[in-house]
Amino acid sequence: MCTKYKIPTLALSRLLVRTQPKVSNVFSGRSYSKNVRLVCPYKENKYQRRESCGQTRVLGVSTLVAASVFGSFLNESKEDKLKKRIGMCTMHLHQAEPHLAKPHFQEAFELLKDDLSRKRDTPIPNLKIVYLIDQLGNIALQLECYREAIELYMATVNGFALNGIERSNRTVTELFLKIGQIYAILGEFKLAEMSFLHCVGVTTLELSRDDQPKNPKVITLAGLAYEGLGKLYLSMNHPENALNMYQHALQFADTIFQPDDPQIPVLLNDLATVYEALNDYDQALETVEKAISAAKLGNRAALPSIMCNKATILLFKGELETARNLYEELIETCKKIYDYETLREIKANMKILEEKEGLREMSN
Repeated sequence: MCTKYKIPTLALSRLLVRTQPKVSNVFSGRSYSKNVRLVCPYKENKYQRRESCGQTRVLGVSTLVAASVFGSFLNESKEDKLKKRIGMCTMHLHQAEPHLAKPHFQEAFELLKDDLSRKRDTPIPNLKIVYLIDQLGNIALQLECYREAIELYMATVNGFALNGIERSNRTVTELFLKIGQIYAILGEFKLAEMSFLHCVGVTTLELSRDDQPKNPKVITLAGLAYEGLGKLYLSMNHPENALNMYQHALQFADTIFQPDDPQIPVLLNDLATVYEALNDYDQALETVEKAISAAKLGNRAALPSIMCNKATILLFKGELETARNLYEELIETCKKIYDYETLREIKANMKILEEKEGLREMSN
């Protein structure tokens, strides 16, 4: 059973956290709120008087505020403007207000027009600007502005290259992983495949070296790249390719990953889904049991999702009563831990279960 591509488990939480700006650090420089007041040093007069060339100039408070704000805006650098816009986006996203974050995102995106469509005479952006472009790409991804996110991530890759950072750099590999996930969501599978294969190639090469210790971050990237590629092949309705990929990924994981690595149960669970797509339900159940054991060892957060997958395999195998009992048990568990994503999946599968139960009753 093939489903619409979803961003792999842990991908956003692990990849976006690296470059999220701290709100407190981006509101540097002079700024004013709507309720700002300028306190006059003379209590008896609400105007500030200046003597210049024999003339008295009277500046109202509103005039001073307007002049200060306008002057501050003109004197701000591109970097400062981007920081403020990104800070406002981050604040609104943390407060679950994406509709308020979007106008600030659009302003920041407009500031980067030259960097997104580079010409020969376009100045090379410094690394501070490049990292801000990356942060804005993360915000675009959270706002589901997928086309803009790809533009920003590709501009980040180009910005790194212009500053002498190679495509094999780990930060660039993370960018290609996110680009692959977005292309997959948009249904542009060939471009997604190229991005994921780049990530697999770079991480596999680095982890295969015996002259240096294995970096946990590279291990995580490798696991996410394999997972993304496998889900992509399922979305493309190529379960045989997905099967070969996951089998290779797990062989690689056995030599590189620790037994309690959180990515192992995720890969096993995805492999079980592949067997289900191939109608090999016995092998799917055997594999999902391995995923459950691995999750208990190193990734308990993934257990509800894996158990849901087990119930779905039982559903399509025809063991409807066992599937129903497991779904009902999982509903209570997911409510307790606020796992709404798995709850939505269970409810969707319960409708299929009810249809199959109805057909069975009619045939009897």
